Amino acid sequence: MKKILTALIVLTMLSSDAWAFSLFKKESSQNQNPIKALFSKKADEIDEFETRQSDIREIKNVLKLLTKYSNAHDADKTITLYDESYRSFDGFDYNTFKKMLNETFEAYEDITYKSNVQSINLYGDKAVVNLIDKTTATLQSKSMREKVKKITDSDLNSGLLEGECNYSIYMQKINNQWKIIGDNVISEVTSVKYGSAKEYPMEFLAPITIPKDKEYTLTLKMPVEKDIKVIASLGKEAILYPSAEPEDVFRALPKDGILERIVRSNKSGYNEYAMASVGIIKRDIAKDFSVIQLKMTGLAFLMQRVNLYTELNPVRKEKNDKKEDSKNKG
Repeated sequence: MKKILTALIVLTMLSSDAWAFSLFKKESSQNQNPIKALFSKKADEIDEFETRQSDIREIKNVLKLLTKYSNAHDADKTITLYDESYRSFDGFDYNTFKKMLNETFEAYEDITYKSNVQSINLYGDKAVVNLIDKTTATLQSKSMREKVKKITDSDLNSGLLEGECNYSIYMQKINNQWKIIGDNVISEVTSVKYGSAKEYPMEFLAPITIPKDKEYTLTLKMPVEKDIKVIASLGKEAILYPSAEPEDVFRALPKDGILERIVRSNKSGYNEYAMASVGIIKRDIAKDFSVIQLKMTGLAFLMQRVNLYTELNPVRKEKNDKKEDSKNKG
């Protein structure tokens, strides 16, 4: 990169004989070396550019280690990339985040993360990194297995977790090392599916942002098939630690395949997860119509983040100085 910049400087010098002549003329009258001054100035710019590039390389290395340690399920190494001043936009501090890391790695033994860096923006000794992460896992937690058993006796032990998260990481250079000091999740969707639910098309919709203490609609869309009955529960929970166990009240999917529920965002302003629990029940009828057997063949848990914000930004009331001045003069 430095060679390219140098070549550009030389090219610029050779592109205008008149400009080059004026520089030498200025040197003879003021006893200065404008060419030397020119290259000194460019050298400073190059040094600044190289410093920025070095910082970007270091940040990229931190991000690579973050993915490496996370996929190795090493919470101790992962947390070394964070500064103790860390705080997420959900309000979680350094110690709480470490506990959440350990619990996640214990619950999902084969969870993997694939991170795609969208941009890196430097602001002196601080940086903002925008990323999109994709998460997959096949082993569910003990609490999830217990939840499955409460809903059905069917053999649905093999689950698939998939998630996508669009978020920003805030970093700072501390003691000559780039550390993560915060993060803000912009959007996030996660699904955990068992049995036939893995192949069954379903769409869960909720707003990405909503004011606090405001009603919003949750919508589940699924196809209606013969001999298949779908039951679902729609709800929401504030993003807190430890998380609360949601209460599931299941209802049958209507004939049009659309189930909706109106909920109200919390008054405290905590971000929320909109959630849908879905059960797929297959109806088998004996050939002689003597027996009708119902069996749950699929189960799914769908989640979408809903970020809360204050409804209005305070507007400063500015005084009309001219009117005030005219009153004083009168």
